[in-house]
Amino acid sequence: AAARKKRGLRVVVVDPICTPAASKADEWVPIRPGTDAALMLAMINVLLNRLGIYDRDFIKKHTNGPYLVQPDGHYARQEGKPLVWDMAEGKAKPYDAEVKDYALEGSYPVGGSDCRPAFELLKEHVKKYTPEMAAEITTVPAATICRLAEEFGRAASIGSTITIDGAELPYRPVAANIYRGAGAHEHGVGAALGVQLLNMIV
Repeated sequence: AAARKKRGLRVVVVDPICTPAASKADEWVPIRPGTDAALMLAMINVLLNRLGIYDRDFIKKHTNGPYLVQPDGHYARQEGKPLVWDMAEGKAKPYDAEVKDYALEGSYPVGGSDCRPAFELLKEHVKKYTPEMAAEITTVPAATICRLAEEFGRAASIGSTITIDGAELPYRPVAANIYRGAGAHEHGVGAALGVQLLNMIV
């Protein structure tokens, strides 16, 4: 990490106490113990709903974001396979069919129900996790939460690529990570899932 910092790596450590890692970071963000999930969800809300920063291509092709969800909360299925909506052809297809353009938002008629992509439901769900609400829970100021989300999203360089061993790959030079401190609390699984979701959307 020290060598990477010399090349411009920025390290932000979120921790209740100034640990050795926090003391060497570019920024230490103190937080109330056990409230990391609220911080993650608020950052995700800012990225998805305020800034519109997310990797649409990755979400379409490599996640369940396009899966159509019925009003009862279950996936719409055909022969057991979750369905997605192909925008180019204007119809529902199994997730593993050839799809020209996956829908991530909107409402689509499938089997007599209006179904919506899981990604749209995620965007809607995280709206309640405002930076202001998270600030009361975490003690991290709302302005700091918004800034961290924007810095993370901008640094992801969505749309850029890198060539490694002749293969062109997405270039996303950011990552959030979680260690035992955040994961050992009562809601540690939620915090860990929030961190992974933050990574996935960029």
